[in-house]
Amino acid sequence: MKVLISNIMMQNERDRFHSILRAKGIDPVWPEVNQFMDEAQCLAQVGEIDGWLAGDDQITEKVLQASLPRLKVISKWGTGVDSIDLDAAKRLNIPVCNSPGAFRDAVSEYAIGLLLAATRQLARTDRMVRQGGWPKGRFPGLAGKTMGVVGYGAIGQGVGQRARGLGMQVIAHDPYLTSTPDGAPLVSFDHVLQEADVICLCCNQTADNYHLLNAETLARARDGVILCNVARGGLIDEAALIEALASGKVGAAALDVFETEPLPQDHPLLQFENVALSSHNANSTIEAIEYVHANTLDNLLKHLPGRS
Repeated sequence: MKVLISNIMMQNERDRFHSILRAKGIDPVWPEVNQFMDEAQCLAQVGEIDGWLAGDDQITEKVLQASLPRLKVISKWGTGVDSIDLDAAKRLNIPVCNSPGAFRDAVSEYAIGLLLAATRQLARTDRMVRQGGWPKGRFPGLAGKTMGVVGYGAIGQGVGQRARGLGMQVIAHDPYLTSTPDGAPLVSFDHVLQEADVICLCCNQTADNYHLLNAETLARARDGVILCNVARGGLIDEAALIEALASGKVGAAALDVFETEPLPQDHPLLQFENVALSSHNANSTIEAIEYVHANTLDNLLKHLPGRS
């Protein structure tokens, strides 16, 4: 049995997972990966693998077709499966597994922390104190503001819970829900734009919501709106965001994800002190990562004959 390991989290602990898989009678295949594999890189690896411990790899129908007849399962590390053609996988009878809800606490905690870093310019203050300064700034608080959460699954609900703990009002937009378990009002995206002081993106990226926040939608948002993205980089048109930050239309931005990752060192977003930048790492608690490691392996092994 050969298993392809392309997710960055297990790649970062290669020796550990190589030993675990070998003990299960599995021959691990370790491709060279920079964040994720594109379609061409995937095609170069598949065809002779029985299982796949995948990351955000571009697993298209063409890749899935080339994986047959050997591929028995794709076990995605994490929750998001938007980089996988799920319809094609279903037609081709290739199971796709993930770890839904695993990052509720980790990502929602991080979202609030990143918002505070952006709005209160914590990194700048820290940097100035280390340089001998003693700055006394004036920054917007979050208490009393309205938080609009886009995507109200496990992570969105976790963000809502923590926002209420800060004294914020919470409204939610999610086209897949008819009600919310915590009573947050479900509203249209237009309503979020009109009423939210803070917009937090917690949804999957789809063909329908690519560049959900763009020049036109940002123009309809409240003046000085604060943005947080802990979902997918393609949800925000970065060129439009940069213009909105420069004009003051966007008051601050907390970003864990970007259209190009890693973020290029000459990217214009680096110029703004009211932008908190992170490395697509909102899930970074020990507890969440260890759970997903274990669950991803379990999902793989239960689909490989004699390995569970």
